[in-house]
Amino acid sequence: MIYEIEMNYILELLKCAVTVQKPSAPPEGIDWDTVYLLARSHKICSTLYFGMQKLSPELQQHIKYFDRYLLAYKKTLVQDANKSYELKILKDAFEKNNIDYIFLKGSVTRYLYPDTSMRVMNDIDIFYRGADANTIKDIFLKNGYHIFKKEPKEISFFKPTNEIKIEMQTALIDESYTRWFQYLKSMWDKCVPLENLHEYKMTNEDFYIYHIIHMAKHFKHGGIGLIHVLDVWVMINSYSDMNWTYIAHELQSLGLDIFDKNLRLLVSKWFGESEPLPKYTRTLSLMENYIFTSGAFGKKSQQEINAIVERNDKKISIMGKIFPDLRTMVDYYGPLLKKYPILLPFYWIRLNFKRIFFDRKKLKNSITIINNISDKHIESTKELMKRCGF
Repeated sequence: MIYEIEMNYILELLKCAVTVQKPSAPPEGIDWDTVYLLARSHKICSTLYFGMQKLSPELQQHIKYFDRYLLAYKKTLVQDANKSYELKILKDAFEKNNIDYIFLKGSVTRYLYPDTSMRVMNDIDIFYRGADANTIKDIFLKNGYHIFKKEPKEISFFKPTNEIKIEMQTALIDESYTRWFQYLKSMWDKCVPLENLHEYKMTNEDFYIYHIIHMAKHFKHGGIGLIHVLDVWVMINSYSDMNWTYIAHELQSLGLDIFDKNLRLLVSKWFGESEPLPKYTRTLSLMENYIFTSGAFGKKSQQEINAIVERNDKKISIMGKIFPDLRTMVDYYGPLLKKYPILLPFYWIRLNFKRIFFDRKKLKNSITIINNISDKHIESTKELMKRCGF
């Protein structure tokens, strides 16, 4: 395994960050440049700092870029406080406008960590009902946000004064993931009301299931980050009384039981304390490599490879990239296209017009990536997806 020393020490630091354990001294020959690059790509510099600070000052002095980990930690503290403040304002606005809402992903799991600033979030995801897009837009514009991006199931807002990004979602997953989309449609019926009149939360079991669905989506699309795997460990240890029979039944019905089983084995191998820990099987080795090389949100090259595997092709064609299939286009443009597939050629024109006149550099990079994809990468990804039950 490439960078085995560095990867193993990153995992040890993460484990020690969220437990009472202290990390061992850094191994001889560790490449701190590689550690830092991996930490940055996974956006876990501040999380690693919580593990590093348990080392003696003498050992800390030998950690290259230690000051940058400390700076990342301080920045995260400020961002964490800003997010808490912003969420309080938005919650009051949702209550006044009778909007039901549920916080998702890192907004929930951060409270399961020993310190909320350990769980770095790229954005805040909120699931809502009881309001149209214009009402939501007015609330955010009045509070200093501007529209960052519009998609069929969500609107993203950005506040430049504190660099906070919030995604307001009307669905928990893209409609093209038909099986998972249908399952999550009924989530409101399972949710538990909180003290606020309009705030809800998923049960611990349903939140875990949603997290696995969300991870599976990104795993299939292009990759998942280390923090999402650490979330699984934190949930398992925080929600100690979860009904695993219910979880197993639901995940099996969703075709995610094999993925979840392998993921939990990997979590035990990385962060577990029980003996004996599972040995590295071929599946776990492939998963580990895939996750470490994915970065926080997956890489473009891996996304293209996964698209090939999804269609069971041998190599993606440039024509296939220029004219994506209906399922992919529905994710771009929403359910109207799914209802009227005859409009697909017009949406192809719209997509490529945007690419040529506004995203020419991005299109050129995509074509370069496609041409550099090797058969070895395709076969390795095929094997991994098969072993994970996809």
